[in-house]
Amino acid sequence: MKKTLSLIITGVALIGTIGPALGGYRDLKRDMEAYAPPAMLHQPEMSEAIADSEPDAFDVETKTIEDARRRWEKIVDSKVVPTGDIVISPEIFDAASDDAQTLAMLRPRLSLQTTMALIVLRNPSIKGAKDRLQAALEGFDQVAQLDEILRQYSAFTESVMAGVGPMRGLDNIQMKFPFPGVTALKGQVAELNVEAEKQAFDLVQRDILAQGSKAYWNLLYTHQALRITREMLDRLNQLESVATTRYGAGKTSYQDVIKIRIGREKLEEQVRTLNEQRINLETELLSLMDLEPKNSIGWPDTFTPDTSPLKLDALYPLALENRQELNRMRAMVGRMERMIEMAETMIQPAFTQNYSLYTDEAVLQSGSAGMKPTFATTVSPTRAAGLPKNAWFGAEDTYLRETRRKLDALRADLDDAEARTRLMVRKSWFDLDRAIRERALYNDRLLELSQTSLDVSTRAYESGNISFADVITSYTDWLDVSLASRRRNSDVGVTRAELVRWVGVPLPWPKG
Repeated sequence: MKKTLSLIITGVALIGTIGPALGGYRDLKRDMEAYAPPAMLHQPEMSEAIADSEPDAFDVETKTIEDARRRWEKIVDSKVVPTGDIVISPEIFDAASDDAQTLAMLRPRLSLQTTMALIVLRNPSIKGAKDRLQAALEGFDQVAQLDEILRQYSAFTESVMAGVGPMRGLDNIQMKFPFPGVTALKGQVAELNVEAEKQAFDLVQRDILAQGSKAYWNLLYTHQALRITREMLDRLNQLESVATTRYGAGKTSYQDVIKIRIGREKLEEQVRTLNEQRINLETELLSLMDLEPKNSIGWPDTFTPDTSPLKLDALYPLALENRQELNRMRAMVGRMERMIEMAETMIQPAFTQNYSLYTDEAVLQSGSAGMKPTFATTVSPTRAAGLPKNAWFGAEDTYLRETRRKLDALRADLDDAEARTRLMVRKSWFDLDRAIRERALYNDRLLELSQTSLDVSTRAYESGNISFADVITSYTDWLDVSLASRRRNSDVGVTRAELVRWVGVPLPWPKG
């Protein structure tokens, strides 16, 4: 009975003590849930400000990069290839994909427009340059994806509390990759890289078209020279017949017949040489269109080049603005400037050494559970055996100084290229102007005079009123003037193509 009573009394006492204990636990739990760090530990610059503002700014920069990519994709993937004044019809587009159809368009006659259009569509060098341009477009996605990964990693590391080992990670990733400013710079670098590749593509296409145009006009001259030389052979055969008749009548010496035969042999050899030159030029055009050299093509049917005069003063600014080599160098200068700016952003020392700032790590860094001081207790410019705290900055700065020097050198190279461009524009314009003037001289005056002299001397020799030396001179003059007039005609097309190479855009432009 006494034992039972003792147990009852003990139970009542325990129940009385549990009530206050439960109340104290509830108060402790409530206090812990309502706990907030002191104001001195709150750091809006490193946490809330970034979380509130930077994601929106990063999205803006990402959208800008995506817009730039779409804009360049339209340029690169456009079916209308930027070829200046060259017209590419749907028929040529369809024929360019098949060798047999391409060759059919080159027979029996081929125009300059058709030839240039097929070169643009089929040339392997142009295709390779376009592939490199399309590859450069991937730089836009690389920028956006890399920075998105870094942004997610930054958000992840801010919330991680390791709980074991030394509490490291104070060097916030935002200090090394300050979003979204660096993202914008990276996007500009990617776009300038695409711009450089676009200029390289235009450069390759421009040079290939210039080569094709020169081959076309030289092929035209070769065909015309063959026709003129064969015509001269026919005239010499007639002259030899007259000389043989006169020799039989005793009115001339056998030396006249021998000289005619010597001239005829030389012309026959020249015909063989011109035929080989024709095959070389046809092979060059076929190679530019990625066709086998065993194939044959027709005669050029574009006989007259553009002879409109050009104002030299208008060509200088045109070349400085549009020449692909200059624009490519300008893109490289801009790309290097932004890369230097990114490097400076990442490694230049901040305005503060962060001795008065706190990272947004857990509060357990302070108190009895802290593994290191919450804030710096000393301010020292060195650590360890006198080593500077920012030793890495001095090492990185040497590379920056080197890159700045290289940037200065690239700018100097650009200035030199601009000066050389002005010089070559002047020389190319002079060659074109001289070809136009000489073409007019031969076609308008000398060709008619030589033809008249040839006709008069031939009739005079048949009647015995002129010496053989005079008649053979008139024949030689007619051949030289006829070939020179055709050569000057093709030279206009050749020199105009060379001038386009130095100006960088199709001609003509402002006319005089």
